[in-house]
Amino acid sequence: MIEKLSGKKNNIELTYCDLGIAYQCNFKCKMCKFWLDSPLNSNNILSIEQWKDILKQLSEFVDIGNCVINLSGSGEPLLRSGIFDLIKYGRSLGLKIQTISNGSCVNNQIATKIAESGLGFISFSLDSLKAETHDFMRGTDKACEGVLKAIENVATFSPNTCIGINTIISGLNIDDIIDLTCWVENNKLISYINFQAIAQPFSYDKAPDVEWFKLEDYKNLWPQDKQKIKETIDQLIALKEKGYKMIDDVAQFNVFKAYFLDPLRFIKKNKCNLAKAGILNIDPSGNISKCQMVGIIDNLKSNKTLAEICLSEQADKHIELINKCKRNCHLVVSCHFDQE
Repeated sequence: MIEKLSGKKNNIELTYCDLGIAYQCNFKCKMCKFWLDSPLNSNNILSIEQWKDILKQLSEFVDIGNCVINLSGSGEPLLRSGIFDLIKYGRSLGLKIQTISNGSCVNNQIATKIAESGLGFISFSLDSLKAETHDFMRGTDKACEGVLKAIENVATFSPNTCIGINTIISGLNIDDIIDLTCWVENNKLISYINFQAIAQPFSYDKAPDVEWFKLEDYKNLWPQDKQKIKETIDQLIALKEKGYKMIDDVAQFNVFKAYFLDPLRFIKKNKCNLAKAGILNIDPSGNISKCQMVGIIDNLKSNKTLAEICLSEQADKHIELINKCKRNCHLVVSCHFDQE
């Protein structure tokens, strides 16, 4: 079974696994409604021991040197009790572990625990250097101040952990993107910045809507000034070509521009690339998917192994649904962009 999973039979050569360990959040982000409508609690999520078993299974069939394990979820990962024990266990298996954080929890003590766990990468959400903008987008006072302090704490107490910045480009902060990019370039504590284009806010209650950006609740999230969009993206491309430390490549920036200018036009010339991508998502309750937008493959509480689920007929049907999808979701536009 493991040998089959390592092959190409079902396009499950894994290079990126998103493990949704988080189920609580202390922010009220405009780009996410999980804090408002999440049904998750300590009784319906996977335990840390179950997550350890998942890491063990992954270590047995992924190419450890070429697979990244991202700890995320429906909230702030560093609020999850047992996260550092989980990271330490994953590192003992040789796995590459990273996480993303809003920075609010990272005091000196937490930064020390990050170091002791062996965490390789941590990316902090920062949408603007203007406190009023970032705090508004994150729905929390002093959120910007907290991120900046968290960066200093990790650099001081966990110097072997690579620090990155994750930024969502939206109508609320598009005027601040270039200044933030230049600040990252000149900040020796930060290794990179990664951009995402705003997409429909995450929610358990609201169904996917291709015209979500027209809804009254979300209008301010969408950049309306087409000239400003063009100028900002073109400036990002110019900075990228100068060698600025940005994860996104020129092709992705061009896709961002096309997406913002015409969001209903599918960015891919052919099929969605997620079907063939080596990605796997496991949410806090144990639901497995390659793309949550088309549904789930199965649940780990079904007592099947991860390999059995990935090689199942349900997995094949899941891939067929992805191939038929023409939605510009956050996964295809931002998280798992693939140049054609």
